[in-house]
Amino acid sequence: MKKYEITDIAHPDNPKLHRIRALTDVGTDVHKGDLGGFVETEDNLDQEGFAWIGKDAIACEDSYIGGDAILADSAVARDSAYVGNNAVIADHAVVQDNAIVCGGYISGNSCICGSAILNSDEQTRCAPMIGGNARVYGELTGNVVCQGGAVVLPGVKLYNTTADCFVLKDDTVSVVPAQRPEVTTSKETKHHENER
Repeated sequence: MKKYEITDIAHPDNPKLHRIRALTDVGTDVHKGDLGGFVETEDNLDQEGFAWIGKDAIACEDSYIGGDAILADSAVARDSAYVGNNAVIADHAVVQDNAIVCGGYISGNSCICGSAILNSDEQTRCAPMIGGNARVYGELTGNVVCQGGAVVLPGVKLYNTTADCFVLKDDTVSVVPAQRPEVTTSKETKHHENER
């Protein structure tokens, strides 16, 4: 059974794009009959799983939204971009070209482009968070935050398999250590039977 249909409601600026309508409940937030964002064809959004395109978001050309991914607000996926797993694309963020986003939260006016790849780390289960006006062309995995005007150039591969957070903000790089439990050692006084 299909989870959505493409309606006759065309995008005001691009008549090739049409709004979707849920044919069944999708996850906990989308109910049967709810209107979603815009697609160019049924190939842009998987008919299975919990993936959804919300509000005024757009998936067009050869882009694909699958898994449990969410394309929200006014976000755009275009060209041959792939958004899947638990990735969330929100605000005015754009995923384009041949970019692959398999995890993370992309927001603001950020752009994931070129042959960029974003993944969550299998051990820490942390995923990149991209915001502001950041642009990512390289590969990011794990607990990595890009803010402000940060740029990750093509060929750059940043794999964070630790719980620490790598922060790229504008033209600086920093590390925010993970919260670790304090280790306390108690000095116990040992009493021997011979002591008085």
